This record gives sequence, C-alpha cells and structure tokens, in this order.
Amino acid sequence: MANIKAIVFDLGGVIIELDFSNFYNRIISTSPLENPHSRQTNVMLEFFRQSDLYHQGKMSDEDFYNLSCDVLKIDKYVLNMREFFEAFNSIIAYPIVETTEILKKLKAQNKFKIMALSNVNSSHWKYLKAKNWNFFKYIDEFILSHEVHFTKPDPRIFQIAIQKSGCKPEEILFIDDGFNNIRSAKELGIKCIQYFNINDFIEELKNLNILSD
Repeated sequence: MANIKAIVFDLGGVIIELDFSNFYNRIISTSPLENPHSRQTNVMLEFFRQSDLYHQGKMSDEDFYNLSCDVLKIDKYVLNMREFFEAFNSIIAYPIVETTEILKKLKAQNKFKIMALSNVNSSHWKYLKAKNWNFFKYIDEFILSHEVHFTKPDPRIFQIAIQKSGCKPEEILFIDDGFNNIRSAKELGIKCIQYFNINDFIEELKNLNILSD
C-alpha cells in the first residue's frame, strides 16, 4: 500500500452527528402532509433530491426557501424564511467526540495533510462556522460543495481534492459514510474507508498503521 500523505474526512455522519428529526417534525407540523407515513417520507426524499443545486451553491437562500415551500407544501405565512432556516440548520446536531479526538491525534503526528470534503450548503456552513467547534483547528483545508459547485459522488469534486492535496490518488485516504461516494473515489484510485461506526473506524485506521493504541 502506498504511503498515505493526506487524509480526507466527510463532515456529516463522520465528524458531525446529524439529526433530521427536529427539521422533519417542524416542517411536517406546518404542512398539510398527512398519513400514510410513506407519503411524508417520499416528499422528504424529494426535498433532499431537489436540494442538490443548493448544496452546489447554484441557488440563493431565498430561492431554496421558495423551492422548499413548494415541495414540502409549506405555508409561508406559517413558517417564514428565518424560521425555515432555523429548522433546516437544526439538522446539524453536534461534533462526534471520538472523531474529534482522532483528528487531534492525527494532527499531532504531523505526518498527514488533513482535509474535509463535504456536500454542505452555505446556510449549514455559516451555522457551523458560528459554532466554531474544536475539530476546525485540526483540519488544514476544507473542500465545500457550495464553493466548488460540485457535490459527491461527482468525480470532479474528488479531482479537486486530489489537486489540493498535492498527492497522488493512492496517497490519499478518504473516509465517508456514503457508499456511492466511496465507490466514486475508489474509481479515481483513492484509498477509502467507509464509515459505519467509530469502533470499526478506529480498527481500520490501526490496520493501516495510521493510528496506534
């Protein structure tokens, strides 16, 4: 195995815990969506599919709010734009303590360029920056979908990561919880770990001699 020189982390689900329940409940309570539950689920899935352009930075906050109101059947007089984004940003729950500790240990080794590669929209990013959680200080560079205008699993966002890392693909380790994202990165020659849980993740890092006991 090639010597790993850069480690690229996904944010949501790997470094940051996500919780869709508050957003879901807040939105459903303002819309005419009713049972069966599958109908609600289908509408929410359509909402997240339609949000891709927002994650790519190709849609303004206002346009995204208007689109969301249309897709989710939101009455704008019941849920204004400020209230919508408060609910939307509540998806970001808290940093995963164990992953933050891993970042700290990797940073202390001074052997790797540590990067984050995330499908993140401008609203969530502003919210994250305002939180200023500890993990920020351990990451050398952020590649954000709304700034580069591509979202994973588009291979072009991984090509940007390769370029910014200054490494060969086989010298990069990418960690993500999404299967399609992992598959896309692997096709470019990037080494990958699919994140399932913190214990398995730690073991995989140890097996690669990246992390020690």
